[in-house]
Amino acid sequence: MSIYLPRRQAVVAVSLVLLLGACSSAPKRPAADTASSGPESNEPDLVAQLRERMAAGNIQRKTKTEVAGTTSATRDTSSAPKVTVDPVKQQAAMAIAPDYARAIGLTQAGNDAEALALFRGIGAKTPQFAGPLLNQGLILLRQEKYADAETALRAAIKASPRSPYAQNLLGIALRQQGKFPDARAAYEAALVLDPGYARAHFNLGVLADLYLQDLPLALTHYERYQGLQSKPDPAVANWIVDLQKRTGVYKAPPRPAPAPQPVAEDEGDAAPATDATPPTPAAPAAPGSTGPAPAPAAAAEEKSAS
Repeated sequence: MSIYLPRRQAVVAVSLVLLLGACSSAPKRPAADTASSGPESNEPDLVAQLRERMAAGNIQRKTKTEVAGTTSATRDTSSAPKVTVDPVKQQAAMAIAPDYARAIGLTQAGNDAEALALFRGIGAKTPQFAGPLLNQGLILLRQEKYADAETALRAAIKASPRSPYAQNLLGIALRQQGKFPDARAAYEAALVLDPGYARAHFNLGVLADLYLQDLPLALTHYERYQGLQSKPDPAVANWIVDLQKRTGVYKAPPRPAPAPQPVAEDEGDAAPATDATPPTPAAPAAPGSTGPAPAPAAAAEEKSAS
């Protein structure tokens, strides 16, 4: 049975889910494979960082120079983390849901400045919700205000300690500030909360690959990311092979057995043709002769036949 909601009520309902979606307990994996509808869906493209480092000549890997700015690696096809909704907070959330929906609409329209101001106003009224703080962090990351993004995301983690989204985004903010060990800790915290969080595996792989120079760690998380995709990512598949070769663990796939080749027969051993006329047996030798009797003449055969 389906329930019809007017447009405004439907927007408020969706906004309420997004607002409360990062609030309370440990994430649970959804049964179906779904794309993220939460604030993380606009996460900055880390593949661009790979390309920039390659262009600078710091990493000599052709496979990564050929990756476009928006790749399958940033279009994650794994299941998104799911957090439960705290029923105690639902009443408070209803009061701010319309403003929250408007702020999301402004963000989607590209009006980051106005959206940021509105999210900050909402966050000041309801500091117990992580949603407004997460969205502030996303906008500040896009604006390259990484220290401010870190502040907002740490506040989001305080409001929702079990949000893998907040930990993952905090890792990005820290990496952009050169705080690589802290970024690793944030990504790993996200994976403790949800070991199947594919985007956090991807981000940790990039951090280990390009910034920590820990190739075995990068390989581990690229492989984990790839294993969580509903469709394999061809770009990451190339990176995995490259790192396997560089770390000495690569094993080439077995070659298919060659098809048997036809064997040519020797002329002397060739069997006689099946349609060949068998030789005529020799007539018995005449008494007193030293050889076989001569064959009868053809004319005599014809005559006797008549």
